[in-house]
Amino acid sequence: MSTEISITPPADVHLQSRIDSVLAIYKEHGHVNRTLISEKLALTKLQASQLLREFLSAHAPVVEWDNYRTLI
Repeated sequence: MSTEISITPPADVHLQSRIDSVLAIYKEHGHVNRTLISEKLALTKLQASQLLREFLSAHAPVVEWDNYRTLI
């Protein structure tokens, strides 16, 4: 009798929670950009940029670019 256990590495769990945070900002404002991420999560602009890159990597196929509000 074989039982497989799926364990998610801690780094992946933290990555998903960070991406979920950006998604929550998007849902609240209808768009997301570095400034919003920085303000809402109390991050530096550099940290917000890194988080935005992580979000884009995860959601690249469904992201729409808007020159006025950045990402929607």
